[in-house]
Amino acid sequence: MATPLELPLSSGWRRESLPKTSAEETSPIWPALGAEISRNLFGTHVAARQWYATPAMFEPDADALRLLLQPRTAGRHFRANHAVNPEKWLFLDTEATGFIGGAGNLAFLIGLAWWDSGGIQIEQLFMRDPAEEYSILLELARRLRNRPVLVTFNGKSFDWPLLESRFRMTRAIDVPVLNAHLDFLHPAREIWKLQIGSVKLCHLEERVLGAASLGWSRREDIDSAMIPGIYFDYVCGRAQQMEGVFRHNRMDLRGLAALAGRISQMLSTEYDAAAENATQALELYGVARFFGRRGQDGKARRCCECALHLGMPSTIAEDAKQDLARFIKREVRKARASARKMKRDQLAPAARRSIPR
Repeated sequence: MATPLELPLSSGWRRESLPKTSAEETSPIWPALGAEISRNLFGTHVAARQWYATPAMFEPDADALRLLLQPRTAGRHFRANHAVNPEKWLFLDTEATGFIGGAGNLAFLIGLAWWDSGGIQIEQLFMRDPAEEYSILLELARRLRNRPVLVTFNGKSFDWPLLESRFRMTRAIDVPVLNAHLDFLHPAREIWKLQIGSVKLCHLEERVLGAASLGWSRREDIDSAMIPGIYFDYVCGRAQQMEGVFRHNRMDLRGLAALAGRISQMLSTEYDAAAENATQALELYGVARFFGRRGQDGKARRCCECALHLGMPSTIAEDAKQDLARFIKREVRKARASARKMKRDQLAPAARRSIPR
C-alpha cells in the first residue's frame, strides 16, 4: 500500500495553485506570530514555530510509563518500550470549531511540540479555510511518523478521535499508527481531584505546578469557549483575536509538557518516608489510589500510610483507612500466593523423580 506521502492526487479535491502571492499570505498577522505560509502536496497552510527553554526535558521512568500505558480494557496493548525514549514523544493539542463530535467539527489549529536542545520546540499548523485541512493533516502524519508516541491532555476522548475521523474522511491520508498514546488527564484527575476539585490544565498550572515557576502567565489568556467564535470571525475577515488563540494553544502545550514531567516524577518517587508538609496529604492519597487501581498494592499502601500520617479531613481519612486495609489485604494475599507457587516449584522436581517409570 502506498504511504500517505506517495498517494496520487485526485482532480476532485486538488487545491488550485495561486498564480501570485495573495493579500492573505502577506497579512501582517503571520510575521507577528512567527508564522509563514508553508506548502506541501495538498496545497498551503500557515505554520508557526517557536522554541522555549521551559519546561525542560526530562527522562521518563520506565515503570511509571508502564503504569500510565496500562490499558483499562482488555485487548488494547501499546508497546511501552517505545515510550521510554522522550525524543519520540509528540505533544498534541488542537483547537476545533466545536466541542462535540460530528462530521462538521474541524481541527483548524493543530499544536505540536517535542523536546529539542534541552527545551521544547512548538509548531502550530493552522488552516485559513477548510480547503487547507488536507495540508495540515499531511504535516501531522509526517510528524507522527518521526515521533510515534502521542502525548495529550484529554486527547484520547477528544483530540485524537476527532483527528482520526478527519483522516478517514479525506480518503487520501491514512490514519497514522501510534506506538503509544499517553493521556495525562486521567492520572491528573486521580491524583489531584480531591485536592483542587477542577483538573483543568490552567487550574493544574496554577495550583499544582506553580504558575510563578513555569515561565509564562495566563493572565491575558482567552476563554477556550470563545475560540470557535474567534475562528469563525477570522474566516469572515476579522482576525483581531487570532493571536490570542495561538498563544492559548502554546501555553496548553507547555503546560502539558510540564504536567507530564511532574506526574512522571511523582510516580517514580519512593514514599517510604513521610512527606514534608501537610498540603501533600491529599496528593499522596491520590497517588495511592492511582497505584491501587493498577495493582501496585505495596506502593499504594506506603503512599496511603504517609497521607494518613500527615492528616486529612475526617471524611476523606475514613475512606483512606478503608483503602489502606484493602491494599494490605491484597498485598498479603499476593505474598501468600507467591510463597505457595515458590513451594510448588521447589517440590516439582522431587515429585517428578518419584513417579515410577
